[in-house]
Amino acid sequence: MDNNSTVPPPYIHKYHAVFRCKVNNRMFKWPIIIWCIFDTIVFIMSPTILWGLFAVLWGAIPLLIVGSLARYLWMKTTYAIESNGLRISTPLKSLVISIDNIKKIRRGKFWVESGRNYSATYIKLRIIYDRNSYIYVSPEDEELFVDTLQAINPNIEYSSERGL
Repeated sequence: MDNNSTVPPPYIHKYHAVFRCKVNNRMFKWPIIIWCIFDTIVFIMSPTILWGLFAVLWGAIPLLIVGSLARYLWMKTTYAIESNGLRISTPLKSLVISIDNIKKIRRGKFWVESGRNYSATYIKLRIIYDRNSYIYVSPEDEELFVDTLQAINPNIEYSSERGL
């Protein structure tokens, strides 16, 4: 082997950042509070204390399992920005969006459809891409997330609802 030959350095993307999904604890507190009120009513209406305890335990265990599983799945959601694409990955599904196709990012409180939600907070970022497609995300560092996307595609418009 020739000692004068050089090996080029590995190709490194100009932009590469990974953001975790921000999880709002309020999303998990309200169902628990409502379930506790329901369990209290069931316990009071039951004919005996034993039946009441059985009903409360029968309902609480599935709630804890579903709540823990939902929180785990949201904690595993990541948003990876690579040189030309935004990869949104969850344990159950993933999506890749070309950053050049992103038209607008809007921060606000939205009523979210189930198939477009990659967010675990009440205040989300709505990313509008292609013609009429959109998704909802909630990265931990929203400002750096938007700045990185705008550095790749300066045509992305960013706006926020008043008071947020």
